[in-house]
Amino acid sequence: MVRGTPTYSLLVPVRNGERYLRPCLESVLRQDVEDWECLCVDGKSTDGTGDILRSFAAADERFIILDSSGLAVGEARNCGMERARGRWISFLDADDLLEPAFLRTVGQLARDFGAEISGCCHGNFPGDGEPIASPVERCFSMAYSPPLRALLTPKGQIFLGNGLRNHFVWGRLFERKFLQANGLSFAAVPTGEDTLFTLQAFHLAKRFALTERTLCWHRRHSQSLMNSYRCADYREHCIAVATAVRDWFRDRMNFLDGETARLLRRRIAKILYEGCLRGRHGNNFWASRLQSRRRLRGLQRAGIFDPSALLPWHRLHSGLFLLFCL
Repeated sequence: MVRGTPTYSLLVPVRNGERYLRPCLESVLRQDVEDWECLCVDGKSTDGTGDILRSFAAADERFIILDSSGLAVGEARNCGMERARGRWISFLDADDLLEPAFLRTVGQLARDFGAEISGCCHGNFPGDGEPIASPVERCFSMAYSPPLRALLTPKGQIFLGNGLRNHFVWGRLFERKFLQANGLSFAAVPTGEDTLFTLQAFHLAKRFALTERTLCWHRRHSQSLMNSYRCADYREHCIAVATAVRDWFRDRMNFLDGETARLLRRRIAKILYEGCLRGRHGNNFWASRLQSRRRLRGLQRAGIFDPSALLPWHRLHSGLFLLFCL
């Protein structure tokens, strides 16, 4: 048990997550360091989530239950950040898992490289399955300074991409002092809030350190938030996030080198491409495609969507979509 101020604060937003919550919290309990706190932010759950949280809090005082008045994940994370006491903050979804060495390894990585943000690679596993670790895993680590360009680089430089280029906040440690000094918080949007937060943090940080070890596991299942939207809803969420990214960086573009600015424009265009053309998330894509084309044309006229910034295949696909709504 930890006494006094913990080194690490793990923030777990959850709403009606009883199906996968217990293994998630057990993975926190198995961390091979003890000086952590786990702030579980319950967004008015109506299933057995509350009972699970109370059982963990009763057994270990490091589990702390907070109530969130809002349902958005970003609002729940903000609630947790306000109460966090650790030097390092880590975000964990209530259906994901951590390897026992996560906090120790990623925390030491940040200290070794003097980084405000540090992270690991992550693995994906299906629904009710179990993570399958690679039999041979390299343990290479590297620091990026400044980190934003590395985050946006298509190939993620020497890494395979699941630790560097993704814009999710889980699998990383953020220095709490750094977040507070820059006033960073999550936007109140239903999904995609981590994209804006990560881009802001990587722009403001001086150094990001990454290990190629897989220490975080992301569970993919049909009940996840990303799979619960209609395509029209997902489209509007993507538009809101892309617009917020464009607005936040608009007065900061002069601080970026030419290549980073180009990659950022590509990222904004790719968010809109995913939201309006792909139909990967949610349902009813074909019924909403005419509205998506109108929305995309409007964004192009407003200078928010720039198809020329996309990779060639995406540029061609978006051009055909705008002409023929394919």
